[in-house]
Amino acid sequence: MSKEIYNVTRGDALMLYATLMGSYTIRLKLRLDKPIDKAALRKAADKASERYPYLCVTLRKNEKEVYFEQNDMPVAIINSIAGITLNSPETNGHIWALCYEGCDLCIDFYHGRMDGTGVYFLLTTLLYYYFSEIYGEMDSTGIRTLNDPVTEKETADPLDALSVIDLSALPKQESPSALNLIKSSGLTNYGGVGQMLKIKIPERSFIPFTKANDSSPGIMISVFMARATDKLHPGHTDPLLSNYVVNSRPMLGNPQTFHNCTTGVTLHYDDRIGKMPLETQCTVYRGKTFVQSDEDRVRQAMTVSGSVGKMILDLPTIEMKTQTAMQITGSFYNSSTYMVSYVGKWQYPQLGQHIKEFWTSTPVGPFPLIEIAAVNGEIFVSMMQSFSEHIYYDAFLDELRSNNIEYTECDAEPVITAKISAIESM
Repeated sequence: MSKEIYNVTRGDALMLYATLMGSYTIRLKLRLDKPIDKAALRKAADKASERYPYLCVTLRKNEKEVYFEQNDMPVAIINSIAGITLNSPETNGHIWALCYEGCDLCIDFYHGRMDGTGVYFLLTTLLYYYFSEIYGEMDSTGIRTLNDPVTEKETADPLDALSVIDLSALPKQESPSALNLIKSSGLTNYGGVGQMLKIKIPERSFIPFTKANDSSPGIMISVFMARATDKLHPGHTDPLLSNYVVNSRPMLGNPQTFHNCTTGVTLHYDDRIGKMPLETQCTVYRGKTFVQSDEDRVRQAMTVSGSVGKMILDLPTIEMKTQTAMQITGSFYNSSTYMVSYVGKWQYPQLGQHIKEFWTSTPVGPFPLIEIAAVNGEIFVSMMQSFSEHIYYDAFLDELRSNNIEYTECDAEPVITAKISAIESM
């Protein structure tokens, strides 16, 4: 296999260098229907690793750059769901690992290599082989197995195929300063790690409700969070802006790639929208999402992102690359009141029937981040926040209650994500 598959691409460059000092890793935590069988998990992990060689890498750095290097050691399986350190001896130098305890299975991965959709491909293959060991042969329709060769499409970064533009010729646009919830409410830091507040919503009632209001689960949750926030800050002067993460793969003509391939839709909740009924608010948010997800618009935005990525890759030192990437992403953090991310409904019911819970953990930042997963008839909403108070969470629950939406509060817990640091080259 070509060594080019281990390159840092334009699409990965900004995320990788911007988070190099911040260890941006994500944890998917699944509760299965039986306690984890380590022997079966070992077999499944080895087969998944064989199917995804480009994800079995070590992150290394020198004075000029960071890069990925092939890693033939077995992916680590750790009998604990406490925090781990990726890219270290603990995880055999890999940028992803598996942790388990009882019925809980966690996959920790480095966002600088792949996004949520990318890791879903890996997770699906892993679960297929694991459940096949436990329950016998399963339907593999749509799942990447060892019978499916690695394709050029899945290893290619679509941003590398876009044209490179002169960034200096672009008109300068100041990012808006959004309503900042921490500054506005004088909130208390939650021990430095943040906390995750968890809600489970049954699809049987929520999906009909969203359809009746011209919405989708992700849009509806974005609207509810906006309504809740606006009620807590009447008369606010800074704009209430949310960022809704969109998978750009379809617009770029490559739904198979594992690389970071997302863009964001900016949703502004203003006084005009605030006076609308819920259904109209959802229609407005859907319309804004549709317009900002238009193929031509996404390709233009990703052309800029790819050009930024190339500019970062061309800088002569790792220090300059890191500082530039952090400055660019810093403006994004100031222009969001909260963020919502939803990879989409789990597409493999033969696997999903064995998944009882599915939670997504991300490092906390300067605004609340809501991650959504949907599997086995349930929608799992994870709200990550850096502060201790539950005022926005409680206001969000008020929106659910006022609309007669059934939900279950699950245990709140500290945010647990892995640490990672690049290994110095010899």
